[in-house]
Amino acid sequence: MLETFDVHDPPALRAIAHPLRQRILMELAALGHARAADLARATGEPANAVSFHLRVLAKAGLIVEAPEHARDRRDRVWANAAKSYAVRPSTPGAVRDVVRPALSWAEETFRRATETDGPRDDRMLAISALVLTAEQAREMAHELEALLERWSEHSLREARDAPDAAREAYQVLTVLAPRDVTTGATAEQPDRPPTPPA
Repeated sequence: MLETFDVHDPPALRAIAHPLRQRILMELAALGHARAADLARATGEPANAVSFHLRVLAKAGLIVEAPEHARDRRDRVWANAAKSYAVRPSTPGAVRDVVRPALSWAEETFRRATETDGPRDDRMLAISALVLTAEQAREMAHELEALLERWSEHSLREARDAPDAAREAYQVLTVLAPRDVTTGATAEQPDRPPTPPA
């Protein structure tokens, strides 16, 4: 098994961009290996839909067959090809296939939060402004990465130890970058200084 699968070609990028396929990869990480029927139970999706998505993931090389766990030649058991998957910002199509859907999900999460009866302490929506040196930003990025990795390992270990416990797939969207004041301006923010006449 690879340590990290670098997603850089278009088929792999499109394969990993789908929310259900991301969930399948998470479930395989928790279970170690699984059949389509196991993953259908874990995700609550029909087995034929899960089988289709498994074929897409396999064709992209993101998952592999695990014949050592199969009962016979017809029994198809799957495992992740890597411990983690990384999409580099420079990958063609990354913004379209990964970043925009993630931002849409974040927007929908914010919208739903205003419609609930009260605050939920199992989710967090925060935008923080910090004044950092480049070195402080690097240090913070490493700390955030270590925190997410620690929680990922912890949750997967517990999922393996107690596979029948009720769990949901959570997602964390983390962006740490210098904030350009001209980026992301909208029609609702018409307070830019006027452009001087030529």
